[in-house]
Amino acid sequence: MALIYLLLLPIFITILVVITVSRFLTTSAASKHRSPPLPPGPKPWPIIGNLPHLGKQAHISLQHFSQLYGPLISLRLVSQLLVVASSPAAAAEILRTHDRLLSARYVSTGLPYDMMELDLKAIV
Repeated sequence: MALIYLLLLPIFITILVVITVSRFLTTSAASKHRSPPLPPGPKPWPIIGNLPHLGKQAHISLQHFSQLYGPLISLRLVSQLLVVASSPAAAAEILRTHDRLLSARYVSTGLPYDMMELDLKAIV
């Protein structure tokens, strides 16, 4: 019985090394293909994102962020990424160069599509 274990040990070690090397290569390859960097912004909290940073008067907080981080600010509001253009030049540039990407409207799955169904469902 011990002889079988001694014969299987090199096979087990080989499989373990192959799995470890393949995981290392896939994680290093995935880190090279990341999305482009986001504009600067305040560091988000783990679950709620930047909601506490906005406060009661969001427009004043956004003005303060634009003075700190520049005309483009990235914020994370819970699970949604929000990029704010705080200058007319930045907004015009975004709308000119990325107009096709921004023309699609996000439809929430929490609300019904048909407005006639709205009275039959409760919004929580």
